[in-house]
Amino acid sequence: MKYMIMTFGDVSAWDTLGLGAGEATWSEEEVAEHFRAMSAFYADLADSGEMVTGYGLADPSHAMTVEIRDGRPVTSDGPYAEAKEVLAGFGVIDVASHDRAVELAARFAGIVRTRVELRPVMDGSGQEM
Repeated sequence: MKYMIMTFGDVSAWDTLGLGAGEATWSEEEVAEHFRAMSAFYADLADSGEMVTGYGLADPSHAMTVEIRDGRPVTSDGPYAEAKEVLAGFGVIDVASHDRAVELAARFAGIVRTRVELRPVMDGSGQEM
């Protein structure tokens, strides 16, 4: 069964880590430990064969929305209209059960210090993968 673990955070999270336009509030050691813990989590999943893919996303100031109007693509800056909370990253896992997916999502929520969303991945026919 495949699940996506999505990490959400306030837009100031990039500043907290020193990755945004604002001043970092975490020490260099805290940032290094944060990334070590995330790397160890993903390495454990790779070793167990449960990791499909996962990435952090760039600061939301680099995002844009794309839609079709009158048959033509129209782009605008920013991920969403005036949203404080944004998608910060994601991972796709392939696990034997829903319980295992919840276990891994809970472990990751502890690492990233925020809530995460866990959602089954669907195939093209609408069935869970």
